[in-house]
Amino acid sequence: MVTATEVGRDLHLTVEGVAPYIVRPLPGRIGEQITATYLETAVGRASTEAMTDAFRIAIDGGVHDGDRYVPRPEAEQHNYNRLYDELRTAEAESILMPAFLWQTILGLSGVTAFIEGGEGVAGGVKALWALTARLGISPSRTSPSSALDALIQLQAATPSTSTRQGGAKPGRQPQDRQPKQNDS
Repeated sequence: MVTATEVGRDLHLTVEGVAPYIVRPLPGRIGEQITATYLETAVGRASTEAMTDAFRIAIDGGVHDGDRYVPRPEAEQHNYNRLYDELRTAEAESILMPAFLWQTILGLSGVTAFIEGGEGVAGGVKALWALTARLGISPSRTSPSSALDALIQLQAATPSTSTRQGGAKPGRQPQDRQPKQNDS
């Protein structure tokens, strides 16, 4: 279980028995970039590598490469490197997600949503819903059913294969569906 405390402008994230991870605040334009990456990843429009870079930026800061922000060189990723030297992968996720959420428009409330949501997948879903609601994005755009919605939209342009107009059905119906004949 992770605990989160805002100390001045920094976020201190602690896993029991390990020294706190201190996450420094990033400028808003970086927060917007990593938020966009997160949402694009949630709907399958960005790669997992892009999301990993967003986490690295969230926890250790980034540098501008002329186009956008990218993670600092590996030697300067002190928190990120520490995560994988000290923690299990699930514990690392419980540090990376709050660090990321803290850099978004949600701030500490996003961190709290993740932790109170049970961390892991459940906490991530709760935080994603909070983020999309805060940004005014329709939840259906980020929900798992959005793929189904897209398929439904594609099908809307396809001619129907159901009953023809006039009620006639193509082919022969099964025996139990045929009209009963009067034997008079």
